Amino acid sequence: MKINFTKDQYRQLLELLYLGEWVANSAKDEEDRIVEYDELYQHVISFAKEFNCDDIITYDESFDAHIETMEYENAMQKHIAKYDGDVFWTELAERLAKRDVLEKLGDQAPNDEVIDELFAVEEKYLKEFAENGMNHISVKKD
Repeated sequence: MKINFTKDQYRQLLELLYLGEWVANSAKDEEDRIVEYDELYQHVISFAKEFNCDDIITYDESFDAHIETMEYENAMQKHIAKYDGDVFWTELAERLAKRDVLEKLGDQAPNDEVIDELFAVEEKYLKEFAENGMNHISVKKD
């Protein structure tokens, strides 16, 4: 099978692969990495020069691998930072809402009642975080 890409499509593919591989492997120790993803990523970026993408991907002989230029990596990290921030606030709101709803309704409440309450409380937290960020967050000490 053969897949043809334009130079622009190849660049977009590199971006998606970078972001996907980052999500899959960046937080893992070397022994826990998904090797198949690393290998596929290396294979695809090995064609960078043929697609005139050697401004973003170079070959490093000391690593015997293709690597991203610092400028490219910094550009991709901006996407990741935005994503991480969005996930942080959403996850925090969801977890606090679950805590509050379980405390209020208990674990025996009807499912539809719990879901409605969860959405309402989560929205309250998301609005609070959007307006005030971390300013009103504190940890109670016993």
